[in-house]
Amino acid sequence: MRYIFFFLFIFLSTSSFSQSVVSSAGNESSSSSYNISWTLGETVIATLEGTNISLTQGFHQPVVIDNVPTFLEEEMVLDMVAYPNPTYDKVLFKGGKDDVVYHLRLVDKLGRVLEQKSVPKKNLEVEMSKYTNGSYLIEVIENDSQKRVLFNIIKSTK
Repeated sequence: MRYIFFFLFIFLSTSSFSQSVVSSAGNESSSSSYNISWTLGETVIATLEGTNISLTQGFHQPVVIDNVPTFLEEEMVLDMVAYPNPTYDKVLFKGGKDDVVYHLRLVDKLGRVLEQKSVPKKNLEVEMSKYTNGSYLIEVIENDSQKRVLFNIIKSTK
């Protein structure tokens, strides 16, 4: 019985590490307009490209971080509330200016953009009934001031 717990402990402790690559050479270079990184020694890589998406296979992947307002940037946070949360059919929004266009982006937890649109305040809502149960991120950006807010929305059944 001790051996089972020992092997279970080893398996669980090693499975929590992220992917890494051990290579003989590599480098990274970036500026405000590009990011290039490479690794020598990966034997199986492939890149598939569609009209607006690029998928690269391999361990060495660049880290892409989107700018999301933090507590230090309070003047850039949009004063808006999303309700109901959790929801099963629609997400509605309260707050913001009535005569402004808002950019809305719905993203799942895998980072896939499911919906993206620009609408006036009166049409600002997201139809969630067509998506599976789970957790989603909704980003709303005010067109004129570029203020933004990020909501974590739970989609569930009735």
